[in-house]
Amino acid sequence: MNEEATVEHYMRHTLSLAAEALELVELPIAAIVVLDDRIIGSATTAEKRKQRLLVHAELAALEQADRLGLSLTERRRAALFTNLEPCLMCLGAAMSFFLGGIHYALESPADGAVELVSTWNRTEGDMPQYCLPEVTAGLLREESMRLFEQYALLQPPGPMRDWAQSLAQIDWTR
Repeated sequence: MNEEATVEHYMRHTLSLAAEALELVELPIAAIVVLDDRIIGSATTAEKRKQRLLVHAELAALEQADRLGLSLTERRRAALFTNLEPCLMCLGAAMSFFLGGIHYALESPADGAVELVSTWNRTEGDMPQYCLPEVTAGLLREESMRLFEQYALLQPPGPMRDWAQSLAQIDWTR
């Protein structure tokens, strides 16, 4: 497989995990960490199942990978795949992991942090390895949008439905 096909393969895997979470009426968000064509971390968001808020898919997948005791060189070769733009907490975790790349499907205007962190004004004295990983956005975007559309249909009126609806770009007033 060429690099583009490999990246798409891993995003499709991520989307299938997010669909499994949706079947549990959980937020359809999943993440995997890949190093040298091996998945070394994999998770879905588990807020409803665990009745906690800090159980984001990206954070959990990065924690799994972190337990492996990887070298800085290995961490820089690793990539995070997620179907939703990481929030500030998860993006900070990716940076603290010294992750080499992030691939996400769908932007999250309400809480996505890539643009915010990309404008971070670093100085010469900052830790040189602590920086924003290389980011690729929009991979299989429509498929991720459909998952949030399905999630919105399962939710009663309220903030979570509104948020999912905004991600899916549904105009329910028509």
